[in-house]
Amino acid sequence: MAKKSVAPKAKKKPVPAPKPATAKKVAKKKAAVKAAPVIKKKAPRPAKKKGVRRATISSGVRKKAGRKLGRSRIPQEAPLAVIFQNDLQAQEAFTLLGIQTIRELEEFDPDELVRRLSSPAKQTVGRIRKMLALNNRCLSSDEAFAVEFQERLTQNHMKMG
Repeated sequence: MAKKSVAPKAKKKPVPAPKPATAKKVAKKKAAVKAAPVIKKKAPRPAKKKGVRRATISSGVRKKAGRKLGRSRIPQEAPLAVIFQNDLQAQEAFTLLGIQTIRELEEFDPDELVRRLSSPAKQTVGRIRKMLALNNRCLSSDEAFAVEFQERLTQNHMKMG
């Protein structure tokens, strides 16, 4: 058997320990630190309030546009009799209201139309009830009104006479 030659292990050189800082270097570092300008943090500014115009236009806060009717298919001066030629009740209502054009009709609120159209009907029913009461008659389940009406009528006659 042949002998293996064993190379001697290389010795590691010792790493030199860091040299202690001299007093002069430490003094220079401290002086450099002191000489640096001190930067103070600025107090945060309160957020600027945007003006009304700026807030609504530039920031995107806008009213949502609702669905619109679009372009009118009939002119404002169109006669109601032509547009509602197949609706006799509507024509009677327009005659009762005394209106002839779309423009005049559009000025009314739906509740106002109901009030104006129902008012003559109520007045007519009132006149019918009074006429029947004068002739000792009444509508179904309306006898109390007829008796009360006759009593008021006789009291008014006594006051005048």
